[in-house]
Amino acid sequence: MRILVTGVNGFIGRTFAAFAGERGHHVVGADIGPAAASGWDHHELDVRDADALRALLQAESITDIVHGGGISGPHVANENPPLVVDVNLVGTVGLFEAARRVGLPGRVVLLSSSSTYGRAWEERSLTRECMETDALLASEPYGSSKVASEALMRAYIDQFDLDAVALRVSIVYGPRRTTYCGITEMITAARTSGVITLHQRADQPLPWVHISDVCAVLEAALTAPRADLGADGVFAYNVTGPGHPTFVQIAEAIVAELPGTTVESGDEPDAYDMNARSMSVAAAERDLRWTPQVTIERGVADLVRASE
Repeated sequence: MRILVTGVNGFIGRTFAAFAGERGHHVVGADIGPAAASGWDHHELDVRDADALRALLQAESITDIVHGGGISGPHVANENPPLVVDVNLVGTVGLFEAARRVGLPGRVVLLSSSSTYGRAWEERSLTRECMETDALLASEPYGSSKVASEALMRAYIDQFDLDAVALRVSIVYGPRRTTYCGITEMITAARTSGVITLHQRADQPLPWVHISDVCAVLEAALTAPRADLGADGVFAYNVTGPGHPTFVQIAEAIVAELPGTTVESGDEPDAYDMNARSMSVAAAERDLRWTPQVTIERGVADLVRASE
């Protein structure tokens, strides 16, 4: 495959680009800024520039696309909803249109989010895992932009026979993440002060997924037979790791790696509200033949080693 990765400077983008290159795929990266890593051809462009995207697809003979370009996550620019909508929706429809116009021979994988489920599912998902066919009730600008992006994707599938699928990725962690991550913050606190201060609701589960599992499911989504996708008409799959650990459990895993660390309760609000607390990956296991592998204990150990 000749894979275009938009948002290649981001955490998922650059990690997957390196992973795909190691797996023998030809990778082309695109981002609004200069290359942040090496190992693939880099094109500096704005995802909202549909003409530039179309020219890139043609010039590089792209066969498949992983679309991660845009505002990434509910902790980025949520105070500026017009910007989130402009970048995420205009960029997404422009990419779909460019793929349609050039007759993309392969598939578009849209990076969506567990934020599509919203605050309404926060309490409900404590008693049952969110399913892909559940109502999407996003309650902040980023999640709302992903709900709309998925709807646009299905429109292109139905109206123009575009081969596309979305991955509703949960909270991603792992080495070299630069935006906010609660696990990384806890490890940093343990190393610098020897004390982890838990936020409110630290005993509630959350759908964490390690970056290596995300890379594996992206490849699975690119290569799964088209006939196996979208049996329920959603064309979207939950992506999360095993176990839905709580911050209390994560703290225990950190203490196991950094003996002598103490854990105390604090008054800071939960930084991960408005998010599904648990998600089923049964559909991804069935259709993509992907199962998450990295437990929170293994993932924390990986992060602790990376922070040395």
